[in-house]
Amino acid sequence: STSSDANNSNLDFLSELETLLQSRKREMPEGSYTTSLYRKGIDKIAQKLGEEAVELVIASKNSDEEETIYEAADLVYHLLVLLTEKEIPFDRVLSELKRRSR
Repeated sequence: STSSDANNSNLDFLSELETLLQSRKREMPEGSYTTSLYRKGIDKIAQKLGEEAVELVIASKNSDEEETIYEAADLVYHLLVLLTEKEIPFDRVLSELKRRSR
């Protein structure tokens, strides 16, 4: 497996995660952390995203790479929850990044 295959696999997973979050929002299964965020609404979701951003900043100041990766994953997850709550496809964020890089 090449690193390109791994990158594509990771991007595919990001898309799968977005689809899963959309279904959680639709179905609101009991016992799901994601469901609990959607039930609390955009203010709580935005607050969690902010908390995760601060935790990533703190982790990045430490020398523990694994902690930084862990907190970055939390940040991306909560970003996807926020975008899903706002019904903004992650692809639109990627398109904006692409537009900026030209």
